[in-house]
Amino acid sequence: MDNMGGGVPLGRLLLALDRMVVSLVDAPRGLDVTVSSVALLDPDDLHLGLGTAARSAEMFMLVGATDAEVVGWLGSLGGQVPVAVMVKTPSSEVVAQAAAVGSAVVAVDHGARWERLYNLVGRVIGQSGPVAGEGDVAESMSTGTSGDMFALAQAVAARTGGLVSIEDARSHVLAYSAAGDEADELRRLSILGREGPPAMLAWLRQWGVMDALRNGVDVVSVEARDDLGLRARLAVGIRRPGAGARGRDEYLGTIWLQRATSDFSADAGEVIAGAASVAARIIGRAASVPSAHTDQVRRLLGLRGSVVDVSYLAEALNLSRQGPVTVVGFAAGDPAHGATPALAGYLPALTLHASAFRPESVTTTVGGRAYVVLPRTEAEPAVRWARSAVDAAARQFGARVRAVIGDSAIGLAAVPDVRVAVDRVLDAAQHTADLTDDVVTVEMSRTSVLLGEIVAHLGANPDLQDPRVQALRDHDAERGTELIASVRAYLDAFGDVRSAAQSLHVHPNTLRYRIRRAQVTSGIDLTDPATRLVVALALRV
Repeated sequence: MDNMGGGVPLGRLLLALDRMVVSLVDAPRGLDVTVSSVALLDPDDLHLGLGTAARSAEMFMLVGATDAEVVGWLGSLGGQVPVAVMVKTPSSEVVAQAAAVGSAVVAVDHGARWERLYNLVGRVIGQSGPVAGEGDVAESMSTGTSGDMFALAQAVAARTGGLVSIEDARSHVLAYSAAGDEADELRRLSILGREGPPAMLAWLRQWGVMDALRNGVDVVSVEARDDLGLRARLAVGIRRPGAGARGRDEYLGTIWLQRATSDFSADAGEVIAGAASVAARIIGRAASVPSAHTDQVRRLLGLRGSVVDVSYLAEALNLSRQGPVTVVGFAAGDPAHGATPALAGYLPALTLHASAFRPESVTTTVGGRAYVVLPRTEAEPAVRWARSAVDAAARQFGARVRAVIGDSAIGLAAVPDVRVAVDRVLDAAQHTADLTDDVVTVEMSRTSVLLGEIVAHLGANPDLQDPRVQALRDHDAERGTELIASVRAYLDAFGDVRSAAQSLHVHPNTLRYRIRRAQVTSGIDLTDPATRLVVALALRV
């Protein structure tokens, strides 16, 4: 899995990440070599030889690999040599082998979480404009043109004399200024992707800091606690006016300003309040304008028009055009509660999960749905993988997610058509109760899809529905009877009274009475096959 962007020199990338997170061990080709993509590799990837086909990433994060595995992998690369490798506590053997092939070695703090570091590196690569100075950030605050969150953090830090961290609404660090040894434990652990000490977090909650940031608009002052190792802070919530529910401001995150060795500047509160406005515009713009990589994946899926240049996209995304291909669509399992919130926090984990299964996979979201394209993959193994991804969503995020799998032997050219078929199943799941499994294939869902589309069409055209069914509904509502449920059970059981009565937990004679009563009340003749079909469809609307 790699994160594509415009590219950034290795030296600037390391400067942005800061020595609190990473440190350079060796750079045989210097620090001006450009990094435009990063990939995560674990021991299984190395053993299976997948690391040599990870779309020519310039930087590799080697997760959980032993020194011998890293040395062996570096020696097997041939002419395809990465700009740098990131490892925790690299040995002298790793450094020597990397130097021999011409790759830089970057040591990662042992407490850093790989997925958080991956996201941070991706943001630096994607925001690869010139580094902003104090004058640049002043212009950014007046025009809202800055696109570099790291540059914003660094410029605000220089202006205020403090240490800046910018977090999203889930308290995940988006960017931060260089800190060195001045960062306290809460800042250090937050940047590394770890939760702060329990006593420190409990004190912040007791002080009401988080509630004030989420619900208020003022700059919040946090006192120092020497006993907890917590330095003084200023903080302000990042908001987008009127973008939330019922026209309220939408909370997007927080800007934290930690005290360094000297006091804040006199206008520090005003500066971070202005920076919060800039950050809100950057976050909003990033959400609405996809990256080049995201746009290419959406084009491949046929979501950017009917003309899909498969040859160009296969080369741009480094995907094989030949062999089977599978598309997996994900949506929130309960559309009534909105699909987008459930998948927003799930997407990074889904991308990692897909990459572990197929390193050449690509992932994107559109509206409330997520799509994963798995080259050289058939439906059966994809079903097993999708089920584990759905289980992970429930376990890690408490979200019910539905997955639909479609495949084709034709190859990459079939992806748009497969995606359309996947969407039809996801759409049908909103109109029929027949799709009860959270993981299904397109093939096994064809009947349910057609039925769901017919029911949706009937629901949108009331004049096509039998008014006698509405008469039964009105009768049940007025008199508290259960004629509708009885007729549906009777029809679903193909007229088998005993089976239908058992499903309703009533005596067969009770059901016979209800069926006669329904026919007398509405005038429906359930002995007529055409009438049974029309009524059965109307009952599903």
